[in-house]
Amino acid sequence: MKIIYLVRHGQKIKEIGDPGLTQLGIEQAKLAGKFLSQFPINYIFSSPLKRTVETAIHISKILNLNHQIDDDLTERMNWSDPKISKDEFIQEWIESSNNRSYIPKFGDSSLITGSRIERLINKVPEESHILLVSHGGAIVDYLRNVFGDHKLNKLRSQFDYGMDYKMHNCSINCVTLDANSKINLLNYTKHLEKK
Repeated sequence: MKIIYLVRHGQKIKEIGDPGLTQLGIEQAKLAGKFLSQFPINYIFSSPLKRTVETAIHISKILNLNHQIDDDLTERMNWSDPKISKDEFIQEWIESSNNRSYIPKFGDSSLITGSRIERLINKVPEESHILLVSHGGAIVDYLRNVFGDHKLNKLRSQFDYGMDYKMHNCSINCVTLDANSKINLLNYTKHLEKK
């Protein structure tokens, strides 16, 4: 059995490329770390992009664990070229969300992205509690691979550019992987609420 905690990075600075976290994003990461400190996490991995690395650093300080960077956690697509319009990027994103085998011009298919995360999880020993700090699209891609779309219907949301999955900044997803794999937490954000 493995317990997997999938955390989306905190709020990022609104710019293309590889932006870091805003001050709110830093606070979100710290709150996620406090919540996750109740679990016996053995490993922390993050995507190599700045927003996920910074999120993982704040969480790992609270958990007193080192984190490792792994390319398998990279987002399906990252808007990093100023020559590409936002509309063109979003059209490619939506196409790759709706047709999971579609390989977008700027990244991997939804199926491949989910499979990359599965590959990383399979490298970690059994009986582990693994924290993966990644991106909203990549997390959804993994969950769709393992559990199917019907389990994620409540994440479907209408945006200006069409239907897509909504994963909140620093939301926590937790799954148990065994003979009866299940989702324990899905897009959980109560740890971020002001008290």
